[in-house]
Amino acid sequence: MHSEAQVRNEAQFRGELQAAIDKRHQANHPIVAKWERGEVKRETVAGAITEIWYWINRLIPEALFSIAANGPQEVAEMELEAYGEELDPSNPHPALILRFAKACGISEEQLRTGRGLPTTEAWLEWELRAARDQPWIAAVAAVHVASEAQEPILFNKLLPALRQHWKFSEHDLEFWWLHAEADVEHGGRAVDILAKYCKTREQQDMAIHWAGEGARMKWLFWDGIYLNYEMGYKLQ
Repeated sequence: MHSEAQVRNEAQFRGELQAAIDKRHQANHPIVAKWERGEVKRETVAGAITEIWYWINRLIPEALFSIAANGPQEVAEMELEAYGEELDPSNPHPALILRFAKACGISEEQLRTGRGLPTTEAWLEWELRAARDQPWIAAVAAVHVASEAQEPILFNKLLPALRQHWKFSEHDLEFWWLHAEADVEHGGRAVDILAKYCKTREQQDMAIHWAGEGARMKWLFWDGIYLNYEMGYKLQ
């Protein structure tokens, strides 16, 4: 008989979780390298914030509340704190997206009356299904680790060109630099919780699988932006 695979120690688990993301890390997408060099069209920058609006606006609160409902108290507290930060009345994050969109020449009415690309909708619906239908361990890996844990590296690659090439003000860029800082904590906390609660090999495998699948789906999100806005292959 074959013995069951041993539970990974914490360092091994964290390493394999990161490796699953790194196989398709969004910061390595071709559009990001082009953006870093200041070579993407301004329409692509505007398109990126447009798609982020459609994604974030529908993801919250449904995904966070679904995970909170299915997880232990510590997980529920994490989700409710994230919700509170996103929609803090003194500085709601959707307003920061609208501010940058306006700086790109996109009105709030355009955003509210439009819809995301099919690739954006596919990524969003995948996340929502994971949050709603999967065990909370899978959902945390899919929603938080596969996205938020990647964003500090991603945003720190995008920000220099936004400042230096397109000359956006720090006020207009608050959405980007705020998340470059805040998601270090958010993504790290999600990984810490998974490391704490994934006590069996099966649970660890689940987290690693869903983190990797989430990274693949987030890559698709950027594929759509690249094809539609940068390359001109209209997906709508």
